Amino acid sequence: MIYIVDTHIFIWFLDSNDRLSSKYRKILHNDKKIFIVSAMVLAEIKYLISIKRIKIDFDSVLEYVSECDNCEVYPIDEVIIDYMPSGLSIHDELIVAKGIVYRNLTGRDLFILTEDKEIKDSNILPVA
Repeated sequence: MIYIVDTHIFIWFLDSNDRLSSKYRKILHNDKKIFIVSAMVLAEIKYLISIKRIKIDFDSVLEYVSECDNCEVYPIDEVIIDYMPSGLSIHDELIVAKGIVYRNLTGRDLFILTEDKEIKDSNILPVA
């Protein structure tokens, strides 16, 4: 199965935060699953570190995604921008668009890992 990982879920996972549900923790620790991390997620993490909202080391984040065999960082390009749905924050629109484009390219089912109410209520992508 393929999962698009929202920023807060990825932060909670990397930080071993108790707010990450046991369901998502199991999914993210399963090396048989494929995880797609939008470049937007990395940009958000770097920004949150710079304003001291989170205390994760950005080099460790980059090391994790580069060494993780089942985690893929997907860039933001004009195709992603073209598929941005309306009605969400720009960050969420870019993350959701990544899922739409990836699903369209591969023809595979995927889920988004999120606790974001707006993303969930949009029903654009199925939530795990």
